[in-house]
Amino acid sequence: MKRYMLIAICCMAPLVTAAQQVSDFNLKFFEPGKNSWSSMPLGNGEISCQAWTDAEGKLQCYIGSNGSRDAMDDILKIGKLTIEFEPNIFSNAAGYTEELLLNEGLFRIKSNTAELQVRVDANHPQIVVWGTSRTPVKVKVTTNIWRRESRNLEKEEYINEYGNKGIPFVPYVEADETVKGLSDAMIWYHRNKNELFWNEMMKANGLLGEGIANSLKNRTFGALVKGPGLAALNDTTLLSAAPAKNFTINTTLLTRQTETAEQYVSSLRQLAEELNGLKHKAMLAAHKKWWRGYWGRSYVYFSAADPALNDTLALLNRGYVLQRYVNALAGRGELPIKFNGSTLVLDTYHDKIGRISGRSADARLWGGAFWWQNTRLMYYPMLASGDFDLIQPFIDFYLKDLEVAKKRARKFYGLDGARFVETIHFWGAWRGNDIGWNRAGLQPGISTNPYIKDLIIAGLEMGNYLLDYCSYTGNRQMLEEKTLPFIREVLIYYDQHYPRDANGKLHIAPAQSLETYIEAENPTPDIAGLRFVIPRVMQLTTDTALLALCKRLEAATPALPMAEKNGRQLILPVAAYKNIINVEYPEMYPVFPFRIYGVGKEDLSTAVHTFNDKHRTYQGWHQTGIQAALLGLTDSAVKVIKHNGLAFDKRFRFPAFWGPNYDYTPDQDHASNFINAIQTMLMQAEGNDIYLLPAWPANWNASFRLHAPGHTQVEAVWKNGRYARIKTWPAARKKDVITVNINNTAP
Repeated sequence: MKRYMLIAICCMAPLVTAAQQVSDFNLKFFEPGKNSWSSMPLGNGEISCQAWTDAEGKLQCYIGSNGSRDAMDDILKIGKLTIEFEPNIFSNAAGYTEELLLNEGLFRIKSNTAELQVRVDANHPQIVVWGTSRTPVKVKVTTNIWRRESRNLEKEEYINEYGNKGIPFVPYVEADETVKGLSDAMIWYHRNKNELFWNEMMKANGLLGEGIANSLKNRTFGALVKGPGLAALNDTTLLSAAPAKNFTINTTLLTRQTETAEQYVSSLRQLAEELNGLKHKAMLAAHKKWWRGYWGRSYVYFSAADPALNDTLALLNRGYVLQRYVNALAGRGELPIKFNGSTLVLDTYHDKIGRISGRSADARLWGGAFWWQNTRLMYYPMLASGDFDLIQPFIDFYLKDLEVAKKRARKFYGLDGARFVETIHFWGAWRGNDIGWNRAGLQPGISTNPYIKDLIIAGLEMGNYLLDYCSYTGNRQMLEEKTLPFIREVLIYYDQHYPRDANGKLHIAPAQSLETYIEAENPTPDIAGLRFVIPRVMQLTTDTALLALCKRLEAATPALPMAEKNGRQLILPVAAYKNIINVEYPEMYPVFPFRIYGVGKEDLSTAVHTFNDKHRTYQGWHQTGIQAALLGLTDSAVKVIKHNGLAFDKRFRFPAFWGPNYDYTPDQDHASNFINAIQTMLMQAEGNDIYLLPAWPANWNASFRLHAPGHTQVEAVWKNGRYARIKTWPAARKKDVITVNINNTAP
């Protein structure tokens, strides 16, 4: 592994000077890899491919997908391909290089006599491997199937639902299947047949028979591999009929629920026929065009005159660019990005990830369900990046969950409105170990997990995010038809569920302040959410019923919990509680995500004193760096981004796999908070105001384009202690730009 580190450092040599474009961060290596941890990730938002060459000169590819969910809602790899060449054109090849071309979304392998390009097509569900060689070669393609039989899982094998504790059945996995008798292609797929998990899960939730569609039933995902001149040796291997100097291998992917396996195979074959009929050059040109457009939406480059500092900033800047790249790999799929590894989880056959070892690339801690506190974090930096297409699956997911949240409020609480909960499977049900598998003697629909049973902040925060999205995009139709109705249901639930005290204020209990302060009253995140969201809604709606609801709740919302310490006001995490069981900082929620306090806002000192009152950790899902930047605390923000940005796992060749921290590798919360903090140091926007460099060191040069509310883009250059360029689109927004006078420096 030391050799990998040396290569990575050598490849960064061009970054000593200030980066000006994405291609400055392309990753280049001069020897083949050793195992899957040498892989380079590729993807199109739904499908991922992690490709590497091994010591024998074979190309290996793990294939993943956003929606490849098995019958227990675990995220499985679609499969793995091995591609061999005869003669071997890459083993001990002179002039060997491999390069991840970020700007083009390509992985390129070259020697003096051959070249190979791998891509996941940006516009189609297909992985394309194209190659050329001076010497004619035969190509052999093999699918490596490891789910060979349907079987029950041993206790130590099942790591996804907090292990198998309390599950009223034995966890299981079903076998992959192949299509036999094909002459010029190979097909394999995984099809969900066993409905036991779904039925027991929905029974525990009290939602069986409530009209919620079984999203796992007959879900089938697989691939068809085909290429000119390839013939089937058997149902898992293709081989060139004759040596050739040029070759193409197309792998078409499909995830679909069908009544029969035959219907799925027919759909997959039809899709492959359509895609394989397209012109390769035109597809490649369109693919590159998509990536040019993606990188053109937004950029951030920074550097310093001091060589030692510049070396550090080059690594941080590389991390920023690589994480934006990773977001694009899984951000346009059926479902939101998974915080615990995205579609990029790798096997642990040769080394550990946290406590996990010896497992296939199907294994990840925390499984396939979605935690609100974790899922949201990938999507905040996408607003400033202008990646609104990547945001759409996240929005669609929670808008769809609204109906289940309303069912939950009505059936289990007898109330109108919507009760959103912290952890859900993608059809809206609690995780089994969160609701509690054994419901004997328990009130229906009430969670048994003390970490999250009374945690409902998801509704308010998602409502606030939807307002931000509409503000950035200027989408008035989305605001009126989706966002305000969503928020109305959340507010109705708060209005009806919680009683008033003697002063007519909401008594928010039973409650908890995030996962940390339990058996609590009046948690700060909920109060901050009400106090921030309600005025925003009142400014945007003319609906008399919604306005009346907002005014009633505004009058009933308690003040933020406060205390005095050393003559200074501090925000408290909660008004009252019985136990502390986690390590979150809910007292900072009035800074982020509910931006009551911040640069240019009233009473900033209260939030600053609160931030400085205790030592704060900042890895993983902690939002400490973002909150420091929002408060203009440059030194604290710098400390966080340096620590977090440089903490990538050096055992992986791709230098933007952070983790596992609290979850799994690659940790998407850690990475997303890192890039969000950098954006927030560079620019903050609230209403019409746009603050430039509110937490940026004066001795760090920066060039960036970021998005702001009002369908606005801002481009700025800060160099040698002064602004060299400020431009806005539309131009009229330049009057709203506030240039912060910065004179602080950072090492």
